[in-house]
Amino acid sequence: MGFLARLFGAVPREERKGIQLTDSDPWRVSPTKDVESFLRALSTLAPHGAVVYFEDTAEPHVGRYLQRVSIPPVSRVAVGTIWPRPDSYHVPMTSESMEALSTFLERNPAGYFCSHCHVYRDGVVLLEWYDAFMDVPMYISRTISDDAVARFANMIGASVSVDAGHR
Repeated sequence: MGFLARLFGAVPREERKGIQLTDSDPWRVSPTKDVESFLRALSTLAPHGAVVYFEDTAEPHVGRYLQRVSIPPVSRVAVGTIWPRPDSYHVPMTSESMEALSTFLERNPAGYFCSHCHVYRDGVVLLEWYDAFMDVPMYISRTISDDAVARFANMIGASVSVDAGHR
């Protein structure tokens, strides 16, 4: 199967594994389509030293920007797109980096920013959002305080609940 995956441009099974949210009852946050507000709010949610992982941008100008600001992966994140092989970027989570990315997107709009977005720190996923900016909720680790999650949700115009039995 590895040969066929490579032949057709898919991600081989052995490369799909990685860190993912392990909380059984994470915060469930309703989705937003406002990319810039989401990015600006992220820095209020994640602790110092966190990294944001963007997968499958589908926008060449966004990919070039993210390539310039990316760092080598600190952890391997579980791949959400297996075909075709997605582009992926690990960006330091700071208020400055998220503000710069938001400003870039305001000046250079993207019709489709990314398919998946995750935030991690020290090998632990703090925010997991498959099908980002669609109608699918994001999940946030319960290690993040309820005040921080409420502030984040308010900044993006979302609602929060607890998703018992997530995994």
